[in-house]
Amino acid sequence: MTERLTEVEARRASVQELEAVTDVMRSLAAMRLQQALGTLAGTRAYAEVIAGALAQAAALLDDAPVQWPANGQGPSALVLFAPEHGFVGAFAEKLVDAALAAPPGCALWVAGLRGAALLEERGRPPDWTTAMATNTDAVTATARRIADALYHAAADGRLGRVELLYGRTNAGAPPELVHRPLLPLGLPRDGARPVPPLINMPPRDLIARLVDEYVFALLADAAMESFAAENAARLTTMMTARHNIETTLDELTATARHLRQEQVTNELIELVSGAEAIG
Repeated sequence: MTERLTEVEARRASVQELEAVTDVMRSLAAMRLQQALGTLAGTRAYAEVIAGALAQAAALLDDAPVQWPANGQGPSALVLFAPEHGFVGAFAEKLVDAALAAPPGCALWVAGLRGAALLEERGRPPDWTTAMATNTDAVTATARRIADALYHAAADGRLGRVELLYGRTNAGAPPELVHRPLLPLGLPRDGARPVPPLINMPPRDLIARLVDEYVFALLADAAMESFAAENAARLTTMMTARHNIETTLDELTATARHLRQEQVTNELIELVSGAEAIG
């Protein structure tokens, strides 16, 4: 009886330690989710501003291409924004399943070591990998690494069509998967303006620079959406784990209470039996 009670109390102490760890992870996920949601408005506004400037610049040239690169030829690639770490439930597996559904011959580019590891486990190692941002300040660096690698591959003729795959959460709800084309980039147009914008460089050079900035803005927006989705998934997972832990603690507490009561009862019976034997 005493040994069983000791085992139950030891297990209860271990579960309480797990509860403390879960609470810390839940708090971190909630904090990072709020930071990402607060920053998303800025990344979206930034992309919209660049798109507007690009539309005005494209209107300066009657023969401006409607997409970039103009031919869009070359091998296709899928850029997957995946979690950097685990404890996100089935979210990472859903992303990997969607990535593996890409057409044959499509190169898989992955931001997020957890996603890259899952692809390798499925027998499909990614063609290119980088770490995913683990805080909002690192999102722009992640987007810049991807943009630089994409431009080098496109310049070498190794890329034509590029699609983005990432998660998106609505105000912290469980994330959904998003497919978004990136290249060829459809140049936004808003028609000719009564007063053309003032520029200090040739329109073609301006368009080329704005295209670079627009692609980076789209990548930064996708990376921030993915970061928010990862933490929304982790928050949901930790809340579920917390509920299960509380249920387990209640069961262990009830068992320990029952064993203590049995122990007290047995001791009383032994005392009474001993007193009767003496009498």
